[in-house]
Amino acid sequence: MPLPRLPVPRLPLPRLSVLRLRAPRVSLTDDLVADWVARALEVYPRPTYPLTAEWDASVAGLVRQVPYVPRVATRPLDLLDRFGSVHAGPTKVGLDGDEVEWERVVEIRTQPAWASLSADALEANLAQYLGVLPPLPGRSWVLRKISELVVSLYLAVVPVPDELVDLIAEPSTDVGQDDRPSLLDRVVSEIVYRRRFGQGEATASTTAVLLQLAFPGAADAICRTAVDRGVPVVHVPADESEIGVIVARAATWRATALGLRETALGLRPRLPLP
Repeated sequence: MPLPRLPVPRLPLPRLSVLRLRAPRVSLTDDLVADWVARALEVYPRPTYPLTAEWDASVAGLVRQVPYVPRVATRPLDLLDRFGSVHAGPTKVGLDGDEVEWERVVEIRTQPAWASLSADALEANLAQYLGVLPPLPGRSWVLRKISELVVSLYLAVVPVPDELVDLIAEPSTDVGQDDRPSLLDRVVSEIVYRRRFGQGEATASTTAVLLQLAFPGAADAICRTAVDRGVPVVHVPADESEIGVIVARAATWRATALGLRETALGLRPRLPLP
């Protein structure tokens, strides 16, 4: 007889639209971050360029930093790598459990972190975790730790500007190396690689983006290793990202509406017809 599924409470997540412009960055050791997450990030090994060994960061790896936790309790976490992990090394690179040999990599793409993050995307990512973990002893504890980890990483990079048009206009193509994460930092968003037939793409999930912000050296090491191997690194403009296109379109509509308003109220002369 199958075990009944326990209801999992929905976590209230911050909405990007209500956050203020020019708000200060939040440190990974801020009060918004769970204590065990801050400690795990502090002791977790960080990638440095040049890469001399294979490195990866994942939900499983960080949750296993909690002391006195039996290995059996975290063993199912390996199932979650496809929903949030980053791999960087001298022989392989990967996102979300899709690891590829460098010889097969065709292109590395980056974009600003904010273009890959939203409260809705975060909730959808958490829902994937809930649906995959089997009903084993310790499941509730593991789910609680996953939620604490992912939400802490998210809160570490908000508040963000609600004037997203300013972010689209951001010309920088630098991959962030700051110890304090920001949604303006660029992350590896896609890895294009050769398959036996055609090409494949590994796309960064919300958790993979957050892990790159938590370990800024990862994105930098991947991009610099790609350059060393002659692999093109394409910095996708912010206004060409999925969210960026929507924001740019909304900005155009708003500018048009303001122009019509000024004309209707007689705030500017109407141009003569040709």
